[in-house]
Amino acid sequence: MGLNSLLLLLLLFKMKLFIENYSFSNLTAIIPSLKKYLVDTKQILEITSNEGQYYIDNSKVYKIIVNDKDIVIHKKYYNDLNLLIDNSCAVMIETNQIPNYNIEILYKYYYFALNKSSKLRFVIQTIYDIADEINNIDPIDFYFETEGDVEINNIFFKDEINVFLSLLN
Repeated sequence: MGLNSLLLLLLLFKMKLFIENYSFSNLTAIIPSLKKYLVDTKQILEITSNEGQYYIDNSKVYKIIVNDKDIVIHKKYYNDLNLLIDNSCAVMIETNQIPNYNIEILYKYYYFALNKSSKLRFVIQTIYDIADEINNIDPIDFYFETEGDVEINNIFFKDEINVFLSLLN
C-alpha cells in the first residue's frame, strides 16, 4: 500500500451534555458573567450535502460519519435542571473534495472552562459574524463537552460543572 492510498481517520469522541428545556434568553442574559471563563474560540466551516456532512478546519476537509447513541437523562442533576447525556461519536475522514451542491455555514464556537487544562468545557455555538464580541453574541446552540467518557457523578466533575450550572440557574 502506497502513501497516496492512506486515509487519515480521526475518531472524535466528546461526550456532550445538554440542559433540558433551557431558554436561550436566559443564556444570553448570563453571557457577560461567563467572560472570565473564556479559554478559546474557533471558526469552523460546516458543509451539508446529499452525500453527507463535511467539516473544514485549518484548511483540511473532513467527511463526518456520526455513530448515534441513545440519550441518557439525569433528572434534577442540579436543582431542577435535567441533563441530557449524548455519548455519540464521529469518525472524521480526511478528504480532498466536497460535493458541488451543498450548503455552507460558518460557525463560531466559544469555549468556557475553569482553566485551560480542564476536561469540561461549556460551549456556545453561533453563526459567525465578524462583529461578534463576547458581550453581543446570538447563540444558536449550547452544551457542555468532555474529552472522552467521564463519570458525571464524580465529586470533582460535579464541582466543576456546578460552577456553570449555578450561573445558568
